[in-house]
Amino acid sequence: MKTLLCAALVVTACAPGERKSAMPTSAQKYVGTWEGRAYRSESDTGVTYQIIMALVVDGSLRGTLMYPGTTLPPAPIRVREFSETSIVQELGPYHSRVVNRDVVTRAVGQVQGDSLNGTFEMRPPEGGDVLLKGTFRSKRAS
Repeated sequence: MKTLLCAALVVTACAPGERKSAMPTSAQKYVGTWEGRAYRSESDTGVTYQIIMALVVDGSLRGTLMYPGTTLPPAPIRVREFSETSIVQELGPYHSRVVNRDVVTRAVGQVQGDSLNGTFEMRPPEGGDVLLKGTFRSKRAS
């Protein structure tokens, strides 16, 4: 009886479970390279950036923020939530050349076709008041 019970437990534990698809449909909208500009105000000419997003093994979206033409190191991006139409990202910590200090940025964007646009807020990595708010506009790179 003990042997039969043990065998049943092993078979149950090893049985294939529900499998998740390799890439959820909504994640596909965000994977790839995005090029854009971040703006402090409507009259601002913007800071050029590039983001590369990928779906990682655990099913989450992760990325890297880079500033082309600078020597600033890449900054990590963690996607906190996403859907078919929107994404919430946490960037950093990284050194912002605009506020000239280390920051963590929360960005909320809406995707429409090959455009991803939204708003952002920069804060000190240790928390505290908002250092800078703005908007961003980006397009999927060809």
